Amino acid sequence: MGTNNLSTHRRGVILRGICGGAALKDKSPQISEDNTVITCAGKLNVWDICCISSDAEAFGLKVQCGYDGQTIITFT
Repeated sequence: MGTNNLSTHRRGVILRGICGGAALKDKSPQISEDNTVITCAGKLNVWDICCISSDAEAFGLKVQCGYDGQTIITFT
């Protein structure tokens, strides 16, 4: 599927679901206006990244994680 086949609204629904999951609990996740990036406080551990990646991949999205004072999760 990929982000080119998903509307901004549908990506937003998926990202809101990911934000509500256990991996981002208590990390104050914020979704970008174009529904392609989640930023959150703190660093993610390997299990958090695995959970987020598997949820995203179920909808055809790939995940790239980075850290620059806050966690940056980009969905493509």
